[in-house]
Amino acid sequence: MRLLKISLLLAVVTRDVLAVKNGHCPPLGPVLPAPRSPSSNPAVQQVLAVLKGVLDQYAVALFDGTTVSIGVKSIHEETPLVDIHYQSPDLDPRGTKQINASTIYRVGSVSKLFTVLAALKTEGIRMEDPITKYLPQLKELKKREGSTGDQLTTVDWDDITLQALASHMSGIGPDFVTDMTSLEADWTKLGLPQARETLGCRGFQGVAPCNEEDFWENFGKRDPTFAPYTTPMYSNTAFYLLSLVIESVSGLPFNDFVQKNVVDLVGMTRTSLAKPDDKLGVICLNDTTWDDILGIDDPAGGFYSNTEDLLQFGEAILTYKLLSPSQTRRWLKPVTLTSSSGLFIGAPWEIARGDKLTSDQRPIDVYSKAGDLGSHHAMFSLIPDYDLVVSVLIAGSQAGTGTAQIISSLITQLLLPAIEDAGKEDALSRFAGTYRDEQSDSSITLVVDDVGPGLSVADWIVRGEDVRGHWLRYLTSPTDDTGGIHVSMRLYPSGLSIGSRTAWRAVAQLAIPEQLTQMEALLFWPQSSCLTWALMDRAVYQFGALDEIVFNLVDVDVGSTAVSVDLVGFRATLQKTTWYPEQVCLNLMIMSWIFDHSLSNLCKIL
Repeated sequence: MRLLKISLLLAVVTRDVLAVKNGHCPPLGPVLPAPRSPSSNPAVQQVLAVLKGVLDQYAVALFDGTTVSIGVKSIHEETPLVDIHYQSPDLDPRGTKQINASTIYRVGSVSKLFTVLAALKTEGIRMEDPITKYLPQLKELKKREGSTGDQLTTVDWDDITLQALASHMSGIGPDFVTDMTSLEADWTKLGLPQARETLGCRGFQGVAPCNEEDFWENFGKRDPTFAPYTTPMYSNTAFYLLSLVIESVSGLPFNDFVQKNVVDLVGMTRTSLAKPDDKLGVICLNDTTWDDILGIDDPAGGFYSNTEDLLQFGEAILTYKLLSPSQTRRWLKPVTLTSSSGLFIGAPWEIARGDKLTSDQRPIDVYSKAGDLGSHHAMFSLIPDYDLVVSVLIAGSQAGTGTAQIISSLITQLLLPAIEDAGKEDALSRFAGTYRDEQSDSSITLVVDDVGPGLSVADWIVRGEDVRGHWLRYLTSPTDDTGGIHVSMRLYPSGLSIGSRTAWRAVAQLAIPEQLTQMEALLFWPQSSCLTWALMDRAVYQFGALDEIVFNLVDVDVGSTAVSVDLVGFRATLQKTTWYPEQVCLNLMIMSWIFDHSLSNLCKIL
């Protein structure tokens, strides 16, 4: 308390940077359950129509000579929210004549997801192990002539874990196959010395692919780029090494293991490392990459897939069909920062964080993997906070490397505010309202609003006492002078549910936004007042957390709805008695705007 007051007195400058709009600081993750039927929500329907119009304009401006397939799916619905395709007239007659969700593209580095997932599913592999546990022969790689054998010229493979390889943190060279000597050219004209050694393999641009012998003969001649776990640096070669580990431990060829334990398990009928029948795929005129065999780069970028399979793959991840819930949550977390404050790296996720995607301006993490191979470009994304999967596949010489990312970003920015509104509408009917126990003079009123994320606690009384007014005393001393500190509270789902019971946590905001802004001016990092991660589950009484609230649900026609709450630390159960009037009025206003203006008159009664 004293530190808070001193901090406020010391603030001599202010800045308008807060963790979330109005100073709210929710825990990382969804602030409300994802909507169960987003396609039926009017706001979502309207945005989907707008999205189609914007994409049609993009098609004229950016898709000239380019074929594009776009899919978006909520895991709570059978039919995709978005299933849009643009077909270029300039297609090779060998390929498909009609573009749809079944049309096959090359997906480039999206393949890395299959490789890491295969490693995670290989019994006997631990990602924290050094790779030399599985491939000790790496320490015997041949070195370049004149190599000193020290850390400047020789990779210390004992220091490189499988997780480092999967997250681009190994420090080894990014690409074995791109040695310029594999291309027939006189490099001396560009200032390079006459080549004494040549690699002679590549896998594209008309050069034969590199094989295992090429790797063991030559990769040791490459200097390390960084010490392991220094900085992320993209590496395709790392995924070839992971494939060798999978083969060594499982006893199966890499392709067979992935097919059995990933592709077939999900039911991805048109995803493969082998080139599919030409008539099933998008082949651009004069395309040189559709037929390319990548050799040792197959685990990094060799797969073929389509919209339908990728949406199914994303759904399988988010519904825990491939890994257990805890393994999935661990996989969907960053491993390292990057030089960009908005981009983190996972294994091998590229995790973009945006704070302008929803009205409350909280950070939303989008887990993506981009892929590029010649004229084929892909962007596969998961948005776990909303249970959404996004797939963008492109084939065409006119499309640049970033086109798929631009389209995916456009979809995310347009769609998420409407999905957020759909989630609020669900929460309004399922959780908002007043819960009461008359006998003990206890009640809590929960509101859905646009002031902040989650459920707002409009009123909270237990045994006649104001919980919010006492919150600082719960954290410090029952006789502490709270000094008029403003306390507001909001509820967020914890992700812990069993049967008809689901646990949420209350988060207290202990200052008004203006005070938080002054506090943040004292510290050099952005959003420094956001300390929820350190403050939850602190007020505990008889081993029960005062901030834990468990909703008890029953099934009704439109889905499960809360009928009571257990205030765990207070050892009280409150029954739902009324809807919060302002929320009923808000709903009626929305419905009257969409359907019948006369409904708004009912608000006058409330």
